[in-house]
Amino acid sequence: SSMSGEGGTSSSFSSRRDLLHAMMDPTMASSLREAFEKSPSSAPSSYRHAVRHVKRVRVCVSNNENTRILFSMLRVLACNSAEIDHISRLGPYSSGPSTAAQRLFGLPVVGTPGEQHSSSSTVRTCRDIRYPINLNNERRAMELLLDITGRALSKYPTSLAQDNADLLDETAYPKYSNKRNAKLQVRGEKEVLHHFTLWARTAMHVIDIIVHELSEERKTDSEGAHATNANHNNEELEFDYVIQAMEDDDDCHFTILRYCSDVLGAVRRDELGKYPY
Repeated sequence: SSMSGEGGTSSSFSSRRDLLHAMMDPTMASSLREAFEKSPSSAPSSYRHAVRHVKRVRVCVSNNENTRILFSMLRVLACNSAEIDHISRLGPYSSGPSTAAQRLFGLPVVGTPGEQHSSSSTVRTCRDIRYPINLNNERRAMELLLDITGRALSKYPTSLAQDNADLLDETAYPKYSNKRNAKLQVRGEKEVLHHFTLWARTAMHVIDIIVHELSEERKTDSEGAHATNANHNNEELEFDYVIQAMEDDDDCHFTILRYCSDVLGAVRRDELGKYPY
């Protein structure tokens, strides 16, 4: 495939992976988008295919299979080239999955009673990343989720607050009327988007706290006990403190709490386990 950009510059991509890596580069990605917007037929065919086919995942205020698929796809979309190579190496396996693959793809542990590997389990897809690739990737995935929900909310002519106010007026929106039902439908869509906006922002905050803790552990490892004492002077920068505050907050949705506590907590334990005590 070939791409003709401004000034007659052209680039060729021999494979979808080459194209993916090119799209990871901000300058090249900008050129690709510009070429597509000016003349879709001149952009690489694989890029045209990616742009025209948008994958929609229907989610609700819950933690179900579609939620897990959504987060899996976000992690893949947030990958840099090194992370793409990493999960690509873990994906296909012939003699059973490695420990890293078991964790990443949410596979049963090898050796559990009755566990068998079928040929269908040897190919993993972007829907199968059931565990954070790393903290940096997970934060980028949450930034992407925040961007997606923000763009979706911006397309509505009214805000969620305005919808709630409108629905209080039963004269303008009579009970059981089509007009009221349509407003209720749209309000429900916005509630889901606001839920995942809060999820993304909360997750980014918790990830930043974990990264701060890991930074303090590195200092402790190199400087001794002084860094540890300084860190404990500010409880608000501690993971356990934040999770406890979320548990005490009646307004914190349990799906967000469980993600931060269980998923991000597991990544935190893995990372802290790398430092000797």
